Amino acid sequence: MAGYQALAAVGRSVVHVLNAGYLTELPGPARRPTAVLAGTADFDEVNSSPTAVIRYPAVSVYCYRISVDRETRPGWSAVGAGDGIPRIPLRMHLMLAAWDRIVENELEWLGLTARLLEANSILTGPRLDPTGDWNPGDLVQLVPDDLALDSMSEAFQALTTDYRLCLSYLARVIVIDAPHSPLAERVTTVANAVESDGVLP
Repeated sequence: MAGYQALAAVGRSVVHVLNAGYLTELPGPARRPTAVLAGTADFDEVNSSPTAVIRYPAVSVYCYRISVDRETRPGWSAVGAGDGIPRIPLRMHLMLAAWDRIVENELEWLGLTARLLEANSILTGPRLDPTGDWNPGDLVQLVPDDLALDSMSEAFQALTTDYRLCLSYLARVIVIDAPHSPLAERVTTVANAVESDGVLP
């Protein structure tokens, strides 16, 4: 279980894993991208200024949706009913895109990105950014997300940038817990018999 910062921490964890991998796989003077955590506004300013988040060469990690993990929610609800700590299991839906002026570079970097995520598909321990307030044993799994072409197109229609080739990934399960709420004590009602005119009711 983790604190409310866990979603941002997972995004930072993915970026860190990718940047460490790019440095190892593309050493020296090789042209290599920088992985960045991007939001919708960042797609409006790609490579537009030195302060832009997405600057060539880059791989953007964009969370376009957060959903409840319905497979594990009943189990976590049962656990919460027992210890008084509400929990919600979430999924992060990620789109990863490469940015460069040379399309061959973009394709190579997407291939490398897929290999790095496959090799680091379990984020746990030091691979999880500590700002997530994780508990010992917490882990997040990164798996390919089967996103239909129509859904991908709809996602880009909501953005101002043109359609780009992307890798779709799912980060699961991110369990966010609430502060502990003590369970209410059971109340026992005791009825006393009252004597009226010498007759018990």
